[in-house]
This record gives sequence, C-alpha cells and structure tokens, in this order.
Amino acid sequence: MGFDKLSTPPSLHSPDTLLRRAVSAAHGQPFVVALPPETHPYHRARRDLLRPHDPCLVVGDAETGLSATLKALARYAIDREVDGLAILMADMPFITASHLETLATLFETFGTTRIVRAQCQSGREGYPVIFPAALLPEFETLSGDDGVQVLLERHGVKRMEMPSESPCLHVNTPEDWRQM
Repeated sequence: MGFDKLSTPPSLHSPDTLLRRAVSAAHGQPFVVALPPETHPYHRARRDLLRPHDPCLVVGDAETGLSATLKALARYAIDREVDGLAILMADMPFITASHLETLATLFETFGTTRIVRAQCQSGREGYPVIFPAALLPEFETLSGDDGVQVLLERHGVKRMEMPSESPCLHVNTPEDWRQM
C-alpha cells in the first residue's frame, strides 16, 4: 500500500496529520475535502480523520492525475455558485487560517475577479491560490498531472507576500514530515 502522507502522524507521540492540519486551516471558510475513490487504499483512513460534518468530494478518476481532482473541485464550486475556489494543498502543513483569510481579503479587494496567490518571503510562489468563479470552467482543459500553472500563466496572478516560507513547504516523504 505504501505511505499515505496525508493520514499518517509524524510520530507515535503526535496525533496530528497533514489532512487534519489542512482542514484546520480552512476553518471558518466553506470548504470541501477531495478524497480518492472508496476502492482506493487511502480512502478510508482519510475519511476516518474527518469530522462527520466535514464535506467530502469523492474523485472517481483520481488515478488519472491531479487534474481530475482540480476539475472535480471546480465543478463542485460552480454547482454552488461561489465567488471563487481556493486551492489548498494538504501536504503543506504550515499553511494556516490566517494565510487563507489574508488571501480571501485580497481576492475580495479585486472584486473576486483576479487570481490571487500566496508568495513566500523568498519570492517563490506558494499556496493557497484563489481562482475567480468566471475561470472555473477552464479547469476542464487541464489533463494528467497538470496543475493550475497553465491557468496562472494565461490569466496572470496577484501575489501576496507572506512573512515566512510556510506557503512553500511541502511534505513528500515520512522523513520530511518527521523533521518538520
């Protein structure tokens, strides 16, 4: 089965997981957690970490790449007629509710018409990224493991510098998680 970085605590002494941290960062904002299909080996462990009232979106074709999840999230947002969609990667443990609130405020400043993105103190681009509702249909053009980069390049981005490297720190291995 391998290592599921989103549902594995960093040590026996910490019950924290990446998925719980991401849900905590979204606290106070409408959110949905994208999960792999019920037949996927990680589905149950991830679902069990969530509270009963946490909304979930099962992505049936998640194995085809990140684009499947992004498309499903865009459709979910379109169906709910929201002003925008914030993409928060669950493998980035130091993103907080404050980061998301700061970006949401900037997004609203531009009348919910511009893409806004967190930028690390070093100048690197990070997450979250918020997309205006008008651009969500374009997610259907994504394929494979293409992320949102093509849309960012096409439409331009308003960056908000954060006072740390938190929006750029990813966990890729069990060792990364333990060291953080």
